[in-house]
Formats: sequence, C-alpha cells, structure tokens
Amino acid sequence: MNSLGHWWRASSAHYEYSPSHRFLEILAIAAAIALMVVMSWRLLAALASTASLLSWACALGAGLVGYVAADFVSGMVHWLADRFGTPDTPVLGEAFIRPFREHHDFPKRITHHDFVEVNGNNSLVLLLVLAPAAWMLPAQLDAAWLAFGSFFVSFPLAIFMTNQFHKWAHMDEVPAVVAWMQRRGLILSPRAHDRHHTAPFETDYCITSGWLNPLLERFQLFARCERFLRRRPPQQTPAEHHEPACPPPSV
Repeated sequence: MNSLGHWWRASSAHYEYSPSHRFLEILAIAAAIALMVVMSWRLLAALASTASLLSWACALGAGLVGYVAADFVSGMVHWLADRFGTPDTPVLGEAFIRPFREHHDFPKRITHHDFVEVNGNNSLVLLLVLAPAAWMLPAQLDAAWLAFGSFFVSFPLAIFMTNQFHKWAHMDEVPAVVAWMQRRGLILSPRAHDRHHTAPFETDYCITSGWLNPLLERFQLFARCERFLRRRPPQQTPAEHHEPACPPPSV
C-alpha cells in the first residue's frame, strides 16, 4: 500500500491520476485483452478449418490494413492533442491532452510509467470498438467475416500497443526482440520518432509504426487540416513546445 501511495503522489504531481482511475484502467486492460483473445481464437479456428486461399488472403490483408489504420489514428489523435485544446479542456484535457503536452517538456518521463499507466487510457477507448465488433461476429465466418474479424483484432491490438511502442522508442535499452522490430521498422523506432521531437515539432505524429509519416508529410495532411480548421495559417506551435518568440528590435 505504501508503494501505491508513493506511485500516486509522484504521478499526481503532474496530472490527476487517482487510484480509482488506475483501477478502472486495469479493468479496461483486462477486458480488452480478453475480447481480443476470444476474437483471435475464433478467427484462428475458422482459418484452420478452411483451405480457401481467398479466406486467408482476406484475413491477412485486413490485418495489415488494421495495422496501418492504427498508425493513422495514432497520428490523428497525437496531432489533435498537440495542436488543439488545453489541459483544462473538459473531459479530454486531463486524461489525453495534458499527457501529450507534458511529454514534449519531459520526453523521458514516459519511460518511468508502468504498463497500466502507459496503456490504460487506450484500453478504455478500445472497449467502444471491441465490444460491438465481438458481438457482431457470427458463429460461421466466411471470407468477408474473416476480413472483418481480422481488422477488428489487428486494429485494436495495434492501438492497444501504440503507447508501449512509443515508450520503447524513448528508452535507452529495450529487450532484444523489441530492438529487432525497431530496426526493421515493424514498430516505431527511436530514429523515426526523434524527428517529432525536433523543432519545429510539427511532423511525424504517427507513433504506432510510423509507416505513414513520410506519406502524410509529403502531402502536408495535418498542416492542411489545421489551416482548414483554424481558417488561418497556424501562428506557432503549442506553448509547451517553444519559448515565446522574441519581439523585433525597436528602431
């Protein structure tokens, strides 16, 4: 109990993270993992009972699409949290915006958070996707339903692991298998993510694999979206990222 109290005081010094919220996150993680395991087992059982190349191709293709979609969603959420709202924004400010903003001031702090604190919030949101998907999956899975199920396992799993990949990208030492995946670009690598933490802090928002970052930057998707939403060119990045600009010298 003393260790829990010490952990809570250290966390709450930066943002509100109560023991009751942590307990809710633990339940969400357990529920998300359980739903993904059940859906995965059903998919594997269906694939094992069929020799149809179409079924296998649909399942594998949808799984890959789910992983890429998760990378895009991670970038969209990251961009919105970095560029819009404040830590005082109702509902989302404390739980989502504040951690993203503080992360730019203290990038290494994420490496000191445990598995629950890193991945709990994502699990809470994922239940809104996983529960309906698991309920909709029929008993008999044809190629179309295999694709549906594969997407709704791959996508939530990748979202579930996104903050963990992000944490590993900031760690000085990681397990050998993680380093292997980083080197091959299967998950977010430190080199790829360093670009986001380099001035002007306006690029490479995708943090699952980072695969989409070059494409999105080529088309300036987030910059164009921001200009559209603000109806004017952005004047500067969030205050947490930069020192205020110096006024021009008087003459």
